[in-house]
Amino acid sequence: MFTMPISTLLSLLAAVGMCLLHAGLTRLLVNPRKLRELRRELREYEKLLRKAMRAKDEKTRAKVERKLKKRMAHFEMVKKGLSSMWMRSMISMFLSFFLLIFVLAPLFGREPVAYFPIGLEGPMPIPFVLWYGLCAMSLGMLIQRALGIGMTWGE
Repeated sequence: MFTMPISTLLSLLAAVGMCLLHAGLTRLLVNPRKLRELRRELREYEKLLRKAMRAKDEKTRAKVERKLKKRMAHFEMVKKGLSSMWMRSMISMFLSFFLLIFVLAPLFGREPVAYFPIGLEGPMPIPFVLWYGLCAMSLGMLIQRALGIGMTWGE
């Protein structure tokens, strides 16, 4: 097995590698232009929906609701398209994550690769799987944002 500072850095490098692999797979599986267009259409739909909910007089509310009903099928298709893109990205992330976990976990064993400074009885040891997961989740979002392929709904 590896000694403490080397195992910590190797785990971090493995997490960065996994995040870059996931970002590459996302680039291959998801068309960014289409994703932006679908998100724009969905925001438009949500704007109409909010307008219908806020309308105080019945005439305005009926007008907005008619507009929504006409376009409902299209917006459901937009939601379905966004969901399928998001699912493809998530599946590639889980596959790459678990592949790396099952390949690297035997190399690091059950020895701690890092220590959490606050614990009940002093510093708490962190095993490889937990440290790798923490690094992958925290760095994944940063790498995706830096490469412009974030898949969160709020964007």
